[in-house]
Amino acid sequence: MRRAAVLVALILVALALVALRPPPRPGPLLRDFEAYYAAGASWTGEIDPYSRDVWRVEGHLPGVDARRDEILPFVGPPYTLPLFGLLGALPFIQATPVWGAFLALAALVLAFCIARLAQIRDVPALAGLLLLGAAFGPLTSALALGQLALPACAGVVATTAALQTRVRLIVPIVTALAAALQPNIGCALIGRLSDRRASAAFAIAAIFALSSGVAALGGFAGVQHYLTVLRAHAAAESTVAIQVTVAAVTYGFGASDVIASRIALGVAVVVILTTAWLLRSVAYTPASRVAIASAALPLVLPFAHEHDLLVTLFPAVLVLRAALGIRWIVAACATMMVAVDWLGLAQRPQALTQAAVLAFAAAFAIIALSRPPSLRAAAVPLGVAVCVVVAGLFGAQHPVGVWPYALPSSFHAPLDADVSTVWHLEQVASGLATPNFGSALLRGASVAGCALLWGSSLVVLRRSKYRRS
Repeated sequence: MRRAAVLVALILVALALVALRPPPRPGPLLRDFEAYYAAGASWTGEIDPYSRDVWRVEGHLPGVDARRDEILPFVGPPYTLPLFGLLGALPFIQATPVWGAFLALAALVLAFCIARLAQIRDVPALAGLLLLGAAFGPLTSALALGQLALPACAGVVATTAALQTRVRLIVPIVTALAAALQPNIGCALIGRLSDRRASAAFAIAAIFALSSGVAALGGFAGVQHYLTVLRAHAAAESTVAIQVTVAAVTYGFGASDVIASRIALGVAVVVILTTAWLLRSVAYTPASRVAIASAALPLVLPFAHEHDLLVTLFPAVLVLRAALGIRWIVAACATMMVAVDWLGLAQRPQALTQAAVLAFAAAFAIIALSRPPSLRAAAVPLGVAVCVVVAGLFGAQHPVGVWPYALPSSFHAPLDADVSTVWHLEQVASGLATPNFGSALLRGASVAGCALLWGSSLVVLRRSKYRRS
């Protein structure tokens, strides 16, 4: 059954990614890379990369509509600026494939390290892992957008793998720096802080990142300016439709921003305290601790997009490999719920066929990756894939705009507005800041999947065969 599942998943992935690809939208490839590239070029040109002045670069990139304001802010950590400065020194058309190759390498590292930590040695399971990655919505989203979330997730898992070996300390230091490319994802490594070797690697990486950031911004005042911009950007985007967080989903259902924030805070407190208590009182392996922290992150963070949910792939694989019976069924459902880009069903209804085929591919990949307790249990993830079709029809009736294509052609922000305000006004003009029950329901499926996966990881991994790995 597992070999047959591999074959079916392979056919479905190839069909979805080759034959069923929707027509490409206008604009730059790896759309979010334009912000990284513009920030690097601005920094080398002594322009504040955390201001709306990045539009001086973005507005001249091929595919960007310079007739209106469609500024994409840069909020990456300051220590990344020299890296993006190197890319910014290249023509954009050359820098884009370089960045794409780096992301592809990160995806391979992510898969290799997950396979190692999950003790995957047989061919069907390894093929299942690769095919699940190819059908995993957060991963495909990160690749398509050129997002830092991918190398950051690879850094988290690579650091976890490196700390389980006797490699030189420089290796986990470098991988921890990769995890810090997106700090909200790098936080998953908090699960290893009780280990002295890990703490030493993290401390050295943090000192290097901080000192590099201070040097890149010309002093601590520059870092303080960055933190101010970061807070403003988080506030500007906290409740918009592209956020896959408890607060944003609650706001989408009609709660006020104050009530939504309080509910999100309550959920975060419960998740953090429960996780901290169980990790302290129950014997988990170091890898399981990072996996559990990774599963908990989307329920705790105030800022998360679809691609940030890639951090759940690692715990999903570990739990699927270890779970039996009803626990496997719950884990398979949770993985499917996180693997589907539910919001995309409302943003790109023309891509429903591709999304449905990828969902079925993910279901068969899960069957190949793990050992379902029965044929009846193996049908459960396929049932979730059927729900994608229903959800897609629902999403088509509750469409959600896509930035920047939903922006009016004449949109211009006030000249005195800072970059965070401009970004918020762009979301408003695109219709993404208005509460939308349909999009909230779809995003709620992703959040619910994260909650199920977090609960499954707490239960399954403490009794799994990984205890002594």
